Amino acid sequence: MLRVRVLPALVLAPIILAIVLLGEPWLSLLVGVAAFLALVELVGLLDAAGHQPPQVLTIISGMALVAAGLVTINGDSVGGTAAHLVVALDPPGLVAATMVAIVLLLAAVGFTRANPAAGFMTWAITSFGVAYIGLLLPAIVLVAHLAPAGGSATTTVGAFGISSGPAWALLLVLVVWGYDTGAFMTGRWLGRRRMLDHISPSKTMEGLVGGLVLATLGAGLGAVLIGLEPWHPLIIGPLVGLAAQAGDLAESMLKRAAGRKESGFIVPGHGGILDRIDSFLFAAPVLAGYALLAAGRVT
Repeated sequence: MLRVRVLPALVLAPIILAIVLLGEPWLSLLVGVAAFLALVELVGLLDAAGHQPPQVLTIISGMALVAAGLVTINGDSVGGTAAHLVVALDPPGLVAATMVAIVLLLAAVGFTRANPAAGFMTWAITSFGVAYIGLLLPAIVLVAHLAPAGGSATTTVGAFGISSGPAWALLLVLVVWGYDTGAFMTGRWLGRRRMLDHISPSKTMEGLVGGLVLATLGAGLGAVLIGLEPWHPLIIGPLVGLAAQAGDLAESMLKRAAGRKESGFIVPGHGGILDRIDSFLFAAPVLAGYALLAAGRVT
C-alpha cells in the first residue's frame, strides 16, 4: 500500500514543482484542468448522496466561476473581452457577479423539480458544490501572485533570489505536503487516539501533531525562500496546517455522505483529483489571507 502511494507521488511532485516555478500561464492551466476533473468527481459524489445535481450545468457553472477567479487574479496580463469584463464589473467584481448569476440559474433548475423540498436541496447543494471548487481553488493562483509591498510577483526575494509569487506558492506546497506527509506517517506508526471517527476513522491526534510539526518545518523553509522574519513560520505552519486538515476532513465528510471511500481513481494509490487537492482548497485562502493581513504582502 505504501509503495502504491509513494511511486505516483515521486512522479507527480517534480511536475507540480516545475509548474509552480514556471508560473503563469502554466499554473492557471494546471488549476483549470484540476478544477474540471474535481468538478466531475464532485458531481458524482453529490449524485451518489442523492442530491441530483444538474450534472453538465454544475460543471459548466463551476468552470465559469474558476475562470472568473483566474481572469481576475491575472487581470494585469489579460486583454480583450476578459479585460473589459473585469473593468465593467468592478464593483461588485467578476467573481461575485458570476456567483450571483450561477445561484440564480441553479434556482431556476430547482423550480423544475416536482417536489419543492427536492428542488430546494438541488439548488442549495449544487450552489455549494460550485462555490466549493470555483471559489476556493483559484486561491492557489492568488498565492502565486503575492508580492512584497512596492513590488510585483516577479520581484526576487529571499535567500535564493526566487520570484515572490513562485516563492509563496512553494511555501504553500511545502506546508501542505509537509502536513499530509507528517500526519500520514505519524498516524501510521504512532496513531492511537482517533480524532473524528464519524468523519474519517484513519485520522488520529498523533497524526495531527506530527503533521503540524512537519508543516511548521516546511513553513520555515518557505520563509527562507521568501525572506520572512523567523517568527512567521511559527504561525504559518500550525495555521495553514490546520486549514489543510480541515480541507481534508471537509472532503471526507462529503465522501461519507455519498458512501464513497475515494472521490475517484485517477491517481493510483491516492484516489481522485479531489482527494489530492482537498487540503489546498482550505489552505490556500488561509495563507493568502495571512500574507495580505499579517505579512505585509500585496497581490
